[in-house]
Amino acid sequence: MARTFVDTKWNPKKHQNSKKHVCYDPEKDIFIEVDYLAEFKEYDEIYLDSSIFPNMWQQLRELLSNGKRVYYFTRPWKWNEIRERFREELKTRTGRASKADKGDAYLLWKVYELSLAKGNTHRYFRLLTIIDVELRPLLMIEGILYRNLQRIQNASMVGVDVRGDVKILEKMVEDVRREVVDRAIKLIPRFIDIAKCLGLGVDDVNGLAGLAGLLVYNKSTSYQKSVKYLGLYKAKGRHGSKMKKYNRKTQRYLSILTNTILWKNSELHPPTFKDLRRVLKMVVEARKKVGLAEEGVGV
Repeated sequence: MARTFVDTKWNPKKHQNSKKHVCYDPEKDIFIEVDYLAEFKEYDEIYLDSSIFPNMWQQLRELLSNGKRVYYFTRPWKWNEIRERFREELKTRTGRASKADKGDAYLLWKVYELSLAKGNTHRYFRLLTIIDVELRPLLMIEGILYRNLQRIQNASMVGVDVRGDVKILEKMVEDVRREVVDRAIKLIPRFIDIAKCLGLGVDDVNGLAGLAGLLVYNKSTSYQKSVKYLGLYKAKGRHGSKMKKYNRKTQRYLSILTNTILWKNSELHPPTFKDLRRVLKMVVEARKKVGLAEEGVGV
């Protein structure tokens, strides 16, 4: 099975001298540069670094439709550790030990090779599915719009008249969340059944959008793993809060979902960590109830 390992670049053809995606083919022991990911016709499996840029989703859709398996690196915070571990080998192979396009592509392969020997590739690389390709771009747009909405709302707190802008952005956020929900219903198995287990109805757009984001980004059906992934634990040590690593994006979607459930239960207060953990456990139990208890099933 042919594999390639890719150091991705942002919008490689926007400018004439912009960088291309740099790939390492371990079987041929060569580096390749391409403009589009869809050019990987001879490879069965494609391993990307953790940077999936907005202009890449259509290319990824093409790869999946052509039967390719695409994985992405899930532990970007380990790059410095990985680079230091293979420092001498990297210097011999690429001529430099510091960060470089070829070096990063080569290191992805080294991580794969090492994790394969240990039998834990799933810890470092995650398979992209059609659910990711269809929903993550929308969730990305929703996140950008929501941050802009918050920024404008904060401006209103200091006396700036932004009422018109707030209404426009609120409508845009609502519209994109409705689109997220529509696609989630079509793509995520038993999505509505899970929502019903949580007490959500078809009109609970915010809650359903939060559930969709949570299911897309959190693949695990283990409660303990999910707690760690979402950072719903008390960090230990003097610098624990600074060292704690978790997915803030996923935690935000859990917060949206939790807030909706609290309001439906007449609990009119911002969600606490206790509330977040309670709702997370409800989601895990709901997935088990509808038959999606295996790791990563459905998403």
